[in-house]
Amino acid sequence: MIAITSKFESEMKFMKGVFKALGYFILYFILTLLFQTLLSILFMGIGVVNGLKEENLIIEFANNNILGITIFSGILTILIFYIIFKTRKKDIKSEWKLKKFKLKDIVLPSIMAFSYSFLFALITYDISLENSVMVSNSVKYYSGILPILGISLMAINLLLIAPISEELVFRGIVYTRAEKKSNSIVAIILSSLLFGCMHFAAGGGILVIGAILMGAVFGYIFYKYNSLWICIISHIVANLPDFI
Repeated sequence: MIAITSKFESEMKFMKGVFKALGYFILYFILTLLFQTLLSILFMGIGVVNGLKEENLIIEFANNNILGITIFSGILTILIFYIIFKTRKKDIKSEWKLKKFKLKDIVLPSIMAFSYSFLFALITYDISLENSVMVSNSVKYYSGILPILGISLMAINLLLIAPISEELVFRGIVYTRAEKKSNSIVAIILSSLLFGCMHFAAGGGILVIGAILMGAVFGYIFYKYNSLWICIISHIVANLPDFI
């Protein structure tokens, strides 16, 4: 009887960790969708104010500003999660594992992340991903306003906002919630699958598979080095092939 009760409690603890991790992912998904929708509407309004009348031109104007929309959405999402954890009086450094690291510790993780990302970039070089096309058009649009603006915003998005926001959510929050109630293997698998699913809209099934495997790499790095900072740096390095 005691053994059965213990097993039941263990299973309930496991499910609690999984559901908590899923809950934070759903919140992240909703926030991202909400902010991007509101910001898209805002830019449509700006387009109308600037004299655009045809619907297709208004939508095109909003799509041309996808870089700005993505950057602001990422910043707002990070801010919301920071407020949530602060309001709950959580020790953010401890909860998200924002631990100090040595410079030598980032070498191997960065090589691992870059190698996989570079290989995936080579394999999918001739495949046109919807998100990549939109980002390229947005870079051209901003560069038309100011030559250096497009590439600068792309660098901010790919090499700063995306790595910070995605690692914060998928490793700093989803992974740690799952690991607390289960183990590191479950945490790596769950965070990787959710990381892949989040990339479906950006590039369909191919990008989902690539993101799941990339998420597994980040998950292993997080498990091995126990520092979100190392994951963020590795993610920045992994995004270099896309940026190039």
